[in-house]
Amino acid sequence: MPKRPPLPRTTRDAVADAIRAGRGRNEIARAFGISTGSVSNIARDSGLWFERSSVTAEASHARQVDMWAARVEREARLLDEYMALTNTMRPDGRPTRAEKRLSYALYNVRRHHDGTYR
Repeated sequence: MPKRPPLPRTTRDAVADAIRAGRGRNEIARAFGISTGSVSNIARDSGLWFERSSVTAEASHARQVDMWAARVEREARLLDEYMALTNTMRPDGRPTRAEKRLSYALYNVRRHHDGTYR
């Protein structure tokens, strides 16, 4: 696919003015018939940013904390279930189905997380 010609300076200036006015990335892209990536590139080239960037960062951070808390709660619940098992081994020395299920679930919770929030 051939490369599209660069946007005219007047369009780039109008997009930059719309960003300064506080309009959203998607709204600007629709209004000027360009991609959201082009709007982001124009913002970066003009040294501008979108006002909601800090709100998005705070929301992402809050979600990470919520997910960490959910993992901690799940791990505690699984550990309580594991400790409540009355029998973890069969007479032949192999682990019971419940022990295997719970130990793998505990492993899976911690597999990609070391239990701390950074």
